[in-house]
Amino acid sequence: MKNLARSRRVSVLLGVAICTLVAMSLAAAVLDSQTLKPQEAQQMAHATGKMRTICVGRFLIDMPESAEINLTQPRIGGFEISTFNETEAEFQKRVIERESQIRKTPDWRGGDANLESTREVKTSSGLVGKIFIHSRTVVEGTQGNGLGKVERYRHEGISTEALVHGHGISIDLFYENRALELVDDLPTLVNQLVANPDNRIPSEPGFCIDRAYVRDPLSADQGEQIMMFARLPKHPDVKFTFISAAGLKPDTRGVLARNDAVNASLPWAERMRVSRLRGAGREIDGIQDEELVELVVEDNDAHVHSFWWEVNGTEDNLFVPHVVLQMNTGNGNRVPVPSSLSNRVALGLWDKILSNLRLRTKPAALNKATASTTLLAMPASTDERCLTSKKRSCNDVATSTISAPPT
Repeated sequence: MKNLARSRRVSVLLGVAICTLVAMSLAAAVLDSQTLKPQEAQQMAHATGKMRTICVGRFLIDMPESAEINLTQPRIGGFEISTFNETEAEFQKRVIERESQIRKTPDWRGGDANLESTREVKTSSGLVGKIFIHSRTVVEGTQGNGLGKVERYRHEGISTEALVHGHGISIDLFYENRALELVDDLPTLVNQLVANPDNRIPSEPGFCIDRAYVRDPLSADQGEQIMMFARLPKHPDVKFTFISAAGLKPDTRGVLARNDAVNASLPWAERMRVSRLRGAGREIDGIQDEELVELVVEDNDAHVHSFWWEVNGTEDNLFVPHVVLQMNTGNGNRVPVPSSLSNRVALGLWDKILSNLRLRTKPAALNKATASTTLLAMPASTDERCLTSKKRSCNDVATSTISAPPT
């Protein structure tokens, strides 16, 4: 039994040693070589080819033209935003059905006043549609005040929702259980929306989402955020992730310190499977933060890469949000697969994409644009004044129109 245990231990150690030597040799090849071999140059050309520029939030990023891009999970001011292709007839039918659905839903008392306000929408960018204020929530009760007395409390919220359409694109915005005094945030945001069917690079400052963008001005406390996922059809194991989120409190530790903490918690044998190729600060377009590049030998001996660049961000600066750009190779169907890119090609592709990441507009450009930006008129309906005053007797549905001022 002792010999068997010793044999297993030697086998494990030998396996770790081999993995370590392989990782070290591959790391050295990446770090020391400045030129690509002919076969690698061909692979690099196939992987990149012609590049195209994508607008993601406030950033521009150049991706291979063949890359499949998915911009997802945009949020501004707490509103969930979704965009999709839809004909005008389909849109109008959906608006009618949605209004009917809201009306049929019982209100918080069990009555028929669930829909509290509507607004017709017509913006200068060509969007039309409707805003619904509905589904009030009321929580009442008693609680101790810490001084030996019992006090009553009452918390109210309401859902704000917009369905708008223009140029073949529908844009839905939704915020559940919104504070009553903030109901006018939605009309303001709708006025700033611009449909962008072909995802062209906007000529004015703002925040890009899929098939649309939001004109400035926006503020950091609105917490604008978006994610991009991308993959290369000819290299399905290679995947990209880009995250931009403004107004977040910065982490006290950067990606390098967090990664060191994770590695330190791993067993020695696992740590030996990870080789750090890069780990230092790296400035991109005037933004300084940290880059981490690792080569990993998986349990099935697949050699994969992990690339990570992260900006910790600021709470009060739209132009320095929390940003993460990742590229990973070796993504298989539930199990790692060997990277389809050689070490030099993977590093070259990463450098080509990361080095061209840039802000679309600078703060100076935003200040100039803001001075000449006029939001559309937003007359408040009678019922909305009831909402902000928290009166429960205002149950008739009021309507108003958001329209551009006369020219």
